[in-house]
Amino acid sequence: MKHSWKSSRFLVGLFLGAVALLYLFPVFWMVTTSLKSTGELYGYPPTLVPLRPTLQPYRSLLMEKGYGQLIRNSLVINLLTIVLTLTLALLINYPLARLRVSARAGRAILNGILAIRFIPGIIMVIPFYAIILTVGLYDTIWSLVLIYTVFNLPLAVYMLNGFLREIPIELEEAALVDGATRRYAFLAITLPQLSPAILAIAVITFALSWNDFLFALILTATPAAQTFSIGVWRLVSQFQILWNEMAAAAVIATMIPILLLVFVRRYLLAALTFGVVREKA
Repeated sequence: MKHSWKSSRFLVGLFLGAVALLYLFPVFWMVTTSLKSTGELYGYPPTLVPLRPTLQPYRSLLMEKGYGQLIRNSLVINLLTIVLTLTLALLINYPLARLRVSARAGRAILNGILAIRFIPGIIMVIPFYAIILTVGLYDTIWSLVLIYTVFNLPLAVYMLNGFLREIPIELEEAALVDGATRRYAFLAITLPQLSPAILAIAVITFALSWNDFLFALILTATPAAQTFSIGVWRLVSQFQILWNEMAAAAVIATMIPILLLVFVRRYLLAALTFGVVREKA
Protein backbone atom coordinates (compact mmCIF):
# COMPACT_ATOMS: atom_id res chain seq x y z
CA MET A 1 0.00 0.00 0.00
CA LYS A 2 2.81 2.33 0.95
CA HIS A 3 4.72 1.44 -2.22
CA SER A 4 1.62 2.13 -4.33
CA TRP A 5 1.17 5.54 -2.68
CA LYS A 6 4.79 6.49 -3.43
CA SER A 7 4.37 5.37 -7.04
CA SER A 8 1.25 7.50 -7.39
CA ARG A 9 3.08 10.53 -6.00
CA PHE A 10 5.93 9.95 -8.44
CA LEU A 11 3.56 9.70 -11.41
CA VAL A 12 1.69 12.83 -10.35
CA GLY A 13 4.97 14.71 -9.90
CA LEU A 14 6.15 13.50 -13.31
CA PHE A 15 2.91 14.63 -14.94
CA LEU A 16 3.00 18.06 -13.28
CA GLY A 17 6.65 18.46 -14.28
CA ALA A 18 5.80 17.66 -17.90
CA VAL A 19 2.93 20.17 -17.85
CA ALA A 20 5.18 22.84 -16.30
CA LEU A 21 7.82 22.20 -18.96
CA LEU A 22 5.20 22.44 -21.68
CA TYR A 23 4.03 25.84 -20.43
CA LEU A 24 7.41 27.27 -19.49
CA PHE A 25 9.37 26.31 -22.60
CA PRO A 26 7.76 29.03 -24.80
CA VAL A 27 8.65 31.58 -22.12
CA PHE A 28 12.22 30.25 -22.02
CA TRP A 29 12.44 30.41 -25.84
CA MET A 30 11.09 33.97 -25.82
CA VAL A 31 13.70 35.13 -23.29
CA THR A 32 16.62 33.41 -25.05
CA THR A 33 15.51 34.75 -28.44
CA SER A 34 15.49 38.28 -27.04
CA LEU A 35 19.16 37.85 -26.08
CA LYS A 36 20.36 36.67 -29.48
CA SER A 37 22.09 38.78 -32.12
CA THR A 38 20.64 38.92 -35.63
CA GLY A 39 23.43 36.69 -36.95
CA GLU A 40 22.85 33.99 -34.35
CA LEU A 41 19.09 34.32 -34.74
CA TYR A 42 19.21 33.15 -38.35
CA GLY A 43 22.16 30.80 -37.94
CA TYR A 44 21.95 27.05 -38.51
CA PRO A 45 21.61 24.89 -36.54
CA PRO A 46 19.51 27.00 -34.16
CA THR A 47 20.86 27.38 -30.64
CA LEU A 48 18.75 26.70 -27.58
CA VAL A 49 20.85 29.05 -25.41
CA PRO A 50 22.53 32.18 -26.84
CA LEU A 51 26.24 31.64 -27.47
CA ARG A 52 26.95 35.36 -27.10
CA PRO A 53 24.06 36.98 -25.20
CA THR A 54 23.44 40.59 -26.12
CA LEU A 55 21.09 43.35 -24.96
CA GLN A 56 21.10 45.01 -28.37
CA PRO A 57 17.42 44.13 -29.08
CA TYR A 58 16.42 45.91 -25.86
CA ARG A 59 18.63 48.91 -26.63
CA SER A 60 17.22 49.09 -30.15
CA LEU A 61 13.65 49.14 -28.83
CA LEU A 62 14.03 51.52 -25.91
CA MET A 63 16.71 53.92 -27.18
CA GLU A 64 16.68 53.85 -30.98
CA LYS A 65 13.04 53.20 -31.88
CA GLY A 66 11.39 55.22 -29.13
CA TYR A 67 9.52 52.40 -27.42
CA GLY A 68 10.25 54.02 -24.08
CA GLN A 69 7.56 56.59 -24.93
CA LEU A 70 5.08 53.80 -25.67
CA ILE A 71 5.78 52.29 -22.26
CA ARG A 72 5.20 55.69 -20.64
CA ASN A 73 1.95 56.07 -22.57
CA SER A 74 0.78 52.65 -21.39
CA LEU A 75 1.70 53.37 -17.77
CA VAL A 76 -0.02 56.79 -17.78
CA ILE A 77 -3.15 55.38 -19.44
CA ASN A 78 -3.32 52.47 -17.00
CA LEU A 79 -2.78 54.64 -13.91
CA LEU A 80 -5.48 57.10 -14.99
CA THR A 81 -7.81 54.19 -15.73
CA ILE A 82 -7.20 52.73 -12.27
CA VAL A 83 -7.92 56.05 -10.53
CA LEU A 84 -11.09 56.71 -12.54
CA THR A 85 -12.34 53.12 -12.22
CA LEU A 86 -11.83 52.96 -8.46
CA THR A 87 -13.42 56.39 -7.92
CA LEU A 88 -16.55 55.46 -9.86
CA ALA A 89 -16.70 52.01 -8.25
CA LEU A 90 -16.66 53.56 -4.78
CA LEU A 91 -19.31 56.12 -5.73
CA ILE A 92 -21.57 53.38 -7.09
CA ASN A 93 -21.02 50.88 -4.29
CA TYR A 94 -21.32 53.12 -1.26
CA PRO A 95 -25.04 53.91 -1.68
CA LEU A 96 -25.79 50.24 -2.44
CA ALA A 97 -23.99 49.01 0.68
CA ARG A 98 -24.74 51.79 3.17
CA LEU A 99 -28.11 53.28 2.25
CA ARG A 100 -31.50 51.62 2.42
CA VAL A 101 -31.59 49.85 -0.92
CA SER A 102 -33.59 46.64 -1.15
CA ALA A 103 -31.61 43.47 -1.72
CA ARG A 104 -33.54 42.74 -4.91
CA ALA A 105 -32.85 46.17 -6.38
CA GLY A 106 -29.18 45.96 -5.35
CA ARG A 107 -28.73 42.60 -7.06
CA ALA A 108 -30.47 43.88 -10.18
CA ILE A 109 -28.17 46.89 -10.34
CA LEU A 110 -25.04 44.78 -9.79
CA ASN A 111 -26.07 42.15 -12.34
CA GLY A 112 -26.91 44.85 -14.88
CA ILE A 113 -23.52 46.48 -14.41
CA LEU A 114 -21.71 43.14 -14.59
CA ALA A 115 -23.53 42.22 -17.82
CA ILE A 116 -21.71 45.08 -19.55
CA ARG A 117 -18.41 43.25 -19.00
CA PHE A 118 -19.57 40.29 -21.09
CA ILE A 119 -20.26 42.35 -24.21
CA PRO A 120 -17.50 41.53 -26.76
CA GLY A 121 -15.27 44.48 -27.46
CA ILE A 122 -15.40 43.92 -31.22
CA ILE A 123 -19.14 44.71 -31.15
CA MET A 124 -18.60 48.04 -29.37
CA VAL A 125 -15.52 49.24 -31.23
CA ILE A 126 -17.39 50.99 -34.10
CA PRO A 127 -19.87 52.89 -31.87
CA PHE A 128 -17.05 53.89 -29.53
CA TYR A 129 -14.93 55.01 -32.48
CA ALA A 130 -17.78 57.22 -33.74
CA ILE A 131 -18.29 58.73 -30.27
CA ILE A 132 -14.59 59.36 -29.68
CA LEU A 133 -14.23 60.95 -33.13
CA THR A 134 -17.28 63.17 -32.54
CA VAL A 135 -16.09 64.54 -29.19
CA GLY A 136 -12.59 65.18 -30.51
CA LEU A 137 -10.67 62.65 -28.40
CA TYR A 138 -9.32 60.55 -31.27
CA ASP A 139 -5.59 59.78 -30.98
CA THR A 140 -5.41 60.94 -27.37
CA ILE A 141 -4.68 58.97 -24.22
CA TRP A 142 -8.05 60.04 -22.81
CA SER A 143 -9.91 58.04 -25.43
CA LEU A 144 -8.30 54.84 -24.14
CA VAL A 145 -8.71 55.88 -20.51
CA LEU A 146 -12.47 56.29 -20.96
CA ILE A 147 -12.89 53.04 -22.91
CA TYR A 148 -10.84 51.01 -20.45
CA THR A 149 -12.80 52.49 -17.56
CA VAL A 150 -16.09 51.47 -19.18
CA PHE A 151 -14.96 47.85 -19.55
CA ASN A 152 -13.18 47.52 -16.18
CA LEU A 153 -15.79 49.28 -14.04
CA PRO A 154 -18.31 46.38 -13.89
CA LEU A 155 -15.76 43.93 -12.46
CA ALA A 156 -14.47 46.56 -10.02
CA VAL A 157 -17.99 47.34 -8.80
CA TYR A 158 -18.84 43.67 -8.33
CA MET A 159 -15.64 42.86 -6.43
CA LEU A 160 -15.70 45.97 -4.27
CA ASN A 161 -19.33 45.42 -3.27
CA GLY A 162 -18.52 42.21 -1.41
CA PHE A 163 -15.71 43.84 0.53
CA LEU A 164 -17.72 46.92 1.45
CA ARG A 165 -20.61 44.86 2.79
CA GLU A 166 -18.24 42.94 5.08
CA ILE A 167 -17.17 46.13 6.88
CA PRO A 168 -19.58 46.73 9.81
CA ILE A 169 -21.71 49.81 9.31
CA GLU A 170 -21.63 50.33 13.09
CA LEU A 171 -18.09 51.71 12.77
CA GLU A 172 -19.31 54.59 10.63
CA GLU A 173 -22.40 55.09 12.77
CA ALA A 174 -20.22 55.44 15.86
CA ALA A 175 -18.20 58.13 14.11
CA LEU A 176 -21.39 59.93 13.08
CA VAL A 177 -22.61 59.88 16.70
CA ASP A 178 -19.31 61.46 17.77
CA GLY A 179 -19.93 64.36 15.38
CA ALA A 180 -18.04 63.25 12.27
CA THR A 181 -19.49 63.86 8.84
CA ARG A 182 -20.35 60.92 6.59
CA ARG A 183 -17.51 61.89 4.25
CA TYR A 184 -14.99 61.91 7.09
CA ALA A 185 -16.29 58.60 8.43
CA PHE A 186 -15.85 57.00 5.01
CA LEU A 187 -12.39 58.44 4.34
CA ALA A 188 -10.99 57.86 7.84
CA ILE A 189 -12.64 54.55 8.81
CA THR A 190 -14.02 52.62 5.86
CA LEU A 191 -11.55 53.46 3.10
CA PRO A 192 -8.41 52.22 4.97
CA GLN A 193 -10.12 48.87 5.56
CA LEU A 194 -10.80 48.61 1.83
CA SER A 195 -7.11 48.95 0.94
CA PRO A 196 -6.57 45.21 0.14
CA ALA A 197 -9.58 45.22 -2.20
CA ILE A 198 -8.53 48.49 -3.79
CA LEU A 199 -5.01 47.19 -4.40
CA ALA A 200 -6.27 43.93 -5.90
CA ILE A 201 -8.77 45.70 -8.17
CA ALA A 202 -6.05 48.13 -9.25
CA VAL A 203 -3.77 45.27 -10.31
CA ILE A 204 -6.55 43.44 -12.18
CA THR A 205 -7.55 46.67 -13.93
CA PHE A 206 -3.92 47.30 -14.85
CA ALA A 207 -3.47 43.81 -16.29
CA LEU A 208 -6.68 43.93 -18.35
CA SER A 209 -5.92 47.39 -19.73
CA TRP A 210 -2.25 46.65 -20.37
CA ASN A 211 -3.12 43.66 -22.56
CA ASP A 212 -5.62 45.50 -24.77
CA PHE A 213 -4.81 45.71 -28.46
CA LEU A 214 -8.09 46.22 -30.30
CA PHE A 215 -9.11 49.64 -28.95
CA ALA A 216 -5.53 50.93 -28.92
CA LEU A 217 -5.26 50.02 -32.61
CA ILE A 218 -8.55 51.65 -33.61
CA LEU A 219 -8.52 54.78 -31.43
CA THR A 220 -4.87 55.87 -31.83
CA ALA A 221 -2.75 56.71 -34.85
CA THR A 222 0.56 58.22 -33.66
CA PRO A 223 3.17 57.35 -31.01
CA ALA A 224 1.93 60.30 -28.94
CA ALA A 225 -1.04 58.18 -27.79
CA GLN A 226 -0.25 54.63 -28.85
CA THR A 227 0.43 51.92 -26.26
CA PHE A 228 3.19 49.36 -26.00
CA SER A 229 1.04 46.58 -27.49
CA ILE A 230 0.78 48.57 -30.73
CA GLY A 231 4.56 48.91 -30.74
CA VAL A 232 4.95 45.12 -30.61
CA TRP A 233 2.59 44.80 -33.58
CA ARG A 234 4.62 47.35 -35.58
CA LEU A 235 7.65 45.03 -35.49
CA VAL A 236 5.92 42.86 -38.10
CA SER A 237 6.39 44.58 -41.45
CA GLN A 238 5.72 43.64 -45.05
CA PHE A 239 9.30 42.61 -45.69
CA GLN A 240 10.64 41.24 -42.40
CA ILE A 241 9.88 40.20 -38.85
CA LEU A 242 12.38 41.33 -36.23
CA TRP A 243 12.14 38.20 -34.12
CA ASN A 244 14.73 39.14 -31.49
CA GLU A 245 13.26 42.62 -30.98
CA MET A 246 9.76 41.19 -30.93
CA ALA A 247 10.87 38.72 -28.27
CA ALA A 248 12.44 41.56 -26.28
CA ALA A 249 9.21 43.55 -26.50
CA ALA A 250 7.24 40.48 -25.42
CA VAL A 251 9.51 40.04 -22.39
CA ILE A 252 8.95 43.67 -21.36
CA ALA A 253 5.20 43.47 -21.95
CA THR A 254 4.97 40.24 -19.95
CA MET A 255 7.19 41.08 -17.01
CA ILE A 256 5.54 44.35 -15.96
CA PRO A 257 2.09 42.88 -15.08
CA ILE A 258 3.66 39.67 -13.75
CA LEU A 259 5.82 41.61 -11.28
CA LEU A 260 2.76 43.52 -10.09
CA LEU A 261 0.84 40.28 -9.61
CA VAL A 262 3.72 38.75 -7.65
CA PHE A 263 3.92 41.72 -5.29
CA VAL A 264 0.19 41.76 -4.51
CA ARG A 265 -0.72 38.08 -4.92
CA ARG A 266 -1.86 37.82 -1.30
CA TYR A 267 -4.32 40.70 -1.66
CA LEU A 268 -5.44 39.44 -5.05
CA LEU A 269 -6.32 36.04 -3.59
CA ALA A 270 -8.23 37.71 -0.77
CA ALA A 271 -10.22 39.80 -3.23
CA LEU A 272 -11.20 36.82 -5.35
CA THR A 273 -12.16 34.51 -2.47
CA PHE A 274 -13.33 36.82 0.30
CA GLY A 275 -14.88 39.65 -1.65
CA VAL A 276 -16.68 37.89 -4.48
CA VAL A 277 -17.33 34.29 -3.43
CA ARG A 278 -18.56 35.18 0.02
CA GLU A 279 -20.82 37.88 -1.35
CA LYS A 280 -22.47 35.43 -3.72
CA ALA A 281 -23.07 33.02 -0.86
